[in-house]
Amino acid sequence: MEIESWERAKRLLEAALFASGDVIRDSDIKRITGLTGPAIEKAISEINESLSPHPFYIERVGDGWIMILRREFEEKLAHLFPQKMLSKSEIRTLALIAANEPVTISEIVRVRGNSARQHIRRLIQLGLVRENRKGRMRIYRTTKKFSLLFRIEKVGENGGITGDRSSRS
Repeated sequence: MEIESWERAKRLLEAALFASGDVIRDSDIKRITGLTGPAIEKAISEINESLSPHPFYIERVGDGWIMILRREFEEKLAHLFPQKMLSKSEIRTLALIAANEPVTISEIVRVRGNSARQHIRRLIQLGLVRENRKGRMRIYRTTKKFSLLFRIEKVGENGGITGDRSSRS
């Protein structure tokens, strides 16, 4: 690859990661930049080298890459991130709901204990969980806000990830 096109591919990759704020898979990187396999890793390495004085860097996540804040900056800016407002117990209750939704209050309390009721109230206040009633039964699901904040896609009936989050509110 020519030096000029190599530099352009790296800049495209860096711009895509910055603009996305999400994991970009190798297949998408190939489509955007033309880079594949070891070339992606080499480009990431060179970009990270140039980013060393900056508050962020690029890291591999599964079959893709994401631009993230360095720990010392994340700690100083934690108040800007809503998910940092949750206690570990609330996060565990939220994770239980997300992993098992739709889930009843009795199932949540059986696993997480009676304090989960307080967690659920807070999660509802924050707009991360919603409650539906089916007769006398209360059923909990995560919301679209949860999906957006935690960058989690809805798992469809067939077990596959769907891009349609419109059914969540």
